[in-house]
Amino acid sequence: MTLYPSDLSLPGIRIRLSGAAPDGERLLVAGGRAPSVPWLQAAAEGRRVVAIDRGIDACRAAGIIPARLIGDGDSASPEAWAWARRHGVPTLRFPKDKDETDTQLALREDDEAGGFVILTGAFGGRFDHAYSALYSLVGAGLSGCLADDREILFLLRAGCAARFEPDRAPKVVSLLPLTDVCEGVDLSGVHWPLTGARLERLRPYAVSNRLDSPEGIFEVEIGAGLLGVYLCRDEDVPG
Repeated sequence: MTLYPSDLSLPGIRIRLSGAAPDGERLLVAGGRAPSVPWLQAAAEGRRVVAIDRGIDACRAAGIIPARLIGDGDSASPEAWAWARRHGVPTLRFPKDKDETDTQLALREDDEAGGFVILTGAFGGRFDHAYSALYSLVGAGLSGCLADDREILFLLRAGCAARFEPDRAPKVVSLLPLTDVCEGVDLSGVHWPLTGARLERLRPYAVSNRLDSPEGIFEVEIGAGLLGVYLCRDEDVPG
């Protein structure tokens, strides 16, 4: 029986963790698809919030004054940037011509609230932006997730287990290998369970799984590698 000594709570879901307890949490609001205002307000409660460029527009819409604004200002509205200045938000502005993305800069420059990162505003829009956001988080060596009110992609590292307890069952659950190979993968509470499975990044077949129970509770464990646990909650997906 797996013991889960720590919890991570997000609006609509609790994730119980074993093997890698979050050491402080911060919410980074990027410039992709903005989460709903209620979701963002709930996710921000009790956490350090950092706006990444156009993420300041989402913060403004939700009435959340971030602890910091980081970016080059090329996508945020002038009104939101001025709003941040009026509220005294410390700003770290970079030139538009640079090698790193705004998200990479935020991951590097703001580490005051520990290693667990909740990155919202990462989904929707262009695939290259979502891909870059995901692998920037992976490359930073941090624990965390990409999340909003529609989708969650949780990073599960070697030797860790997680129990996902959503308020309502997601439409699908997928396991996405983020290293070349993931070994010793167990998945329970779903229509197609796994025991000691080997998953390969170039053959990502463990997608579009269905939940066994109406509550949608399921568990995942990994022995080696880095695994993305993906939940789709409110968007239609191809069959």
